[in-house]
Amino acid sequence: MMQAFSYRYDLRTAFDDFLTICICAFSQNPLTGKSHDEDIYLATIAKYKKEEVPHEFPRLLAMLIVEMEQRLESGMGNDVLGDFYEMHLYRKGASQYFTPWPICMFMSQSLVGDEKENEEYRRILDPCCGSGRMLLAGGKSFGNQHYFYGIDIDLTCVKMTAINLFLNGQFRSEVMCGDALSPIDFRVSYLISFLPFGIFRIEDKEKSELWHMHHNTFTRKKAEILNLKLPSEEGRQDFKGSQLELF
Repeated sequence: MMQAFSYRYDLRTAFDDFLTICICAFSQNPLTGKSHDEDIYLATIAKYKKEEVPHEFPRLLAMLIVEMEQRLESGMGNDVLGDFYEMHLYRKGASQYFTPWPICMFMSQSLVGDEKENEEYRRILDPCCGSGRMLLAGGKSFGNQHYFYGIDIDLTCVKMTAINLFLNGQFRSEVMCGDALSPIDFRVSYLISFLPFGIFRIEDKEKSELWHMHHNTFTRKKAEILNLKLPSEEGRQDFKGSQLELF
């Protein structure tokens, strides 16, 4: 169904527009019955034929949900969006390949402690989240009651991650578009929430919990980080900084 758009439009653009339309549909304002991002929705659908908007895009979303449900317990995961992106939207010399699902599950399960430890709320971050597979695997291993955060420099990947988290019920989540190696880079963020229900676009970095946490990892121990040198073989065991502090 997605490939059918390639006869009239650039497939990469149509795919990204589909993601945008989905996010707009998942951010309904109950007082108005319209999306919180109605202006973005209208601008996105303006380039398509009138019959494609009420029929083709809803059918695509329905088929996405059906396929994700069918693959819910699959050994290859249910990242349908990421699989399509890898197979059909590659660019010569600039293809993106996400971590295979079995490896994501292996990595997340290797971090799972005992049951008592899992009862505590955790903050789980993937600073280069791609389509969100590592976070989805984290939900499988740790449970969806925890907080999941993703950062990626590619806005299309950020949208895929937000939709994947939302449709998999990981409602304590936020995905930010920005450079994870920079404490000040913020382009847009998406909050996935149960109350209020939906995916909500954040344009102001000051309103983003993820941006504040990410920014603080650079500033909390600024002096120590600036003076950090590559540890020698003898000194490596003494270094107790977090992984993020190395960035």
